Amino acid sequence: MHRTILAATAVLLTASVLCADRAAALVGADLADRTIQRYTVAIGNPKGRCTGVVLAQNIVLTAAHCIVPGEKVWVGDHAGSGSQTIPSRLSAVDEIVPHPLYSRRDTGSPDLAMLRLATPLPDRFLPATLSSRHLAEGDNLIAAGYGKASAEETRSPLVLRMVLLRVTNAFRGWAILTSVSEDRAGGAPGDSGGPLFSYRGMHSLVGLIVSISDKRTRAVALAAHYSWIKETQAKLSGR
Repeated sequence: MHRTILAATAVLLTASVLCADRAAALVGADLADRTIQRYTVAIGNPKGRCTGVVLAQNIVLTAAHCIVPGEKVWVGDHAGSGSQTIPSRLSAVDEIVPHPLYSRRDTGSPDLAMLRLATPLPDRFLPATLSSRHLAEGDNLIAAGYGKASAEETRSPLVLRMVLLRVTNAFRGWAILTSVSEDRAGGAPGDSGGPLFSYRGMHSLVGLIVSISDKRTRAVALAAHYSWIKETQAKLSGR
């Protein structure tokens, strides 16, 4: 199964081309490569974890539903322990800005939140390049997340994984993605907030995983919220 996914990814890279339940972890995925690791962090809270993508050394984008009002949130990664399930703390979160149209009661609202960190991330992390390109049916995207490797796992080790997914439907700022191969692959618990990258010579951030349903992964298409992301990032960076 893993060979099939790696082979599909290699072909796309060579050609330069490259829901209802909250997303958890990537099923059917392989370990993320070093480039994807540099763009991606884990979001920790007392009840579990999500995933986030680095926009600046002190700014992270994630899914708004990962933030529970009144609970502490931090950004971290894997500290080296094979049994680690909670992210090691790299920084506390100083400020949280959910998308102004987000509503926890409305699954159709923009499930996005920007985090300003108390401490800049280490130099091993790099800001992802945000793209304003709209998604289309047939697009192949690289998904990354700190979720489970299978839906059956109860306490999954903290591991960043990546997998190739294909857009099967794109509409009104949303996208539905499924496996590229015959093997099952997609989001699972813990992957919420995980980035989706297109690849045309460089990785471009185009989407954010927010939920899974019936073996499909649902994502926010970031082009529809490009202005909000850029404006909010500029405001947070200036504080």
